[in-house]
Amino acid sequence: MKKTKMLTEGAMLAAIFAVLMLVFLYVPIIGGVSMLFLILPFLIYGAKYPLKYSLLFFIVSIFVSLLFGTVTSIPITVIMGTTGLVIGYCIRLEKSKFITYIAASATFLIDTVVGILIAIKFFHINYLDEELTRLQQSINQSRNMMKAFGQQQAYDRLNEMSKTLIYMVHTLLPSLLLLESFFAIFILMLINYPIAKRFGIRVPKWKPFREFNLPKNFQWYFLTFLILSLFFGKYLHGFLSTALLNILFIFLILMILQGFSLICYYGYIKKWPKAILVFIVIITLIYSPLLYAVIMLGIIDLGFNLRAWVNRDV
Repeated sequence: MKKTKMLTEGAMLAAIFAVLMLVFLYVPIIGGVSMLFLILPFLIYGAKYPLKYSLLFFIVSIFVSLLFGTVTSIPITVIMGTTGLVIGYCIRLEKSKFITYIAASATFLIDTVVGILIAIKFFHINYLDEELTRLQQSINQSRNMMKAFGQQQAYDRLNEMSKTLIYMVHTLLPSLLLLESFFAIFILMLINYPIAKRFGIRVPKWKPFREFNLPKNFQWYFLTFLILSLFFGKYLHGFLSTALLNILFIFLILMILQGFSLICYYGYIKKWPKAILVFIVIITLIYSPLLYAVIMLGIIDLGFNLRAWVNRDV
């Protein structure tokens, strides 16, 4: 009876996946939206049934994507399928939402990198170079417009900025891929968890962002790499220079999150309206000097536990 239910539900979810894939491949605009739900059948099946049956469902889904789509539909099936199964498996094991988030993000990142390497090696297609080329073309168009309107100073500034931007994007590509994976999983979980809950899946809950707190010794790692960058960065070249910049970039992002978490914690204690907190975040992201202040808040919070001081004032 249990196997019959498992097969029936597997067939139903495979059919849902097939419809979503058809919409994604052949319906403009709406197809982009349907892609956000491609992990849902795998998430549900992985959360309900043992891993070996989930893997079988994954293999069947690949054949379904080939049947209704083309060979080009396999990469998206692999990425969304493995990511959905990892999330479902973590839910089945009753892992915390944070562990599930990290595991899913790592899976998404590995799939993406492997897909890029396969495209370069076997199909001689470099999506990253194509995106950088499009970015350069867009910048060139803006520069040409400024030059045509006689804005020579603006043209020169944009020319220097564009060189710096292209260099930074190229150098920070590993970090950007990592951040893209974390952001993509955040959106996918945000959209699909409420739907999965309606299917009887007991999805874990997020802790409030104000409770986000990095390990206390994290500040020493950050300061170590920061000192290395300041005093030895100009002597490093090639892989070491790129690795150091990427590590520092990730640390800075985490420190920004720590700083914003502290601000949200303070706002919660003082009972600020959420609109004020949103306004502070937007202004900080727009006006870069304030961002440095947020980074400093994050560092000080880790070192001196500012949250304890906030609680004393209550």
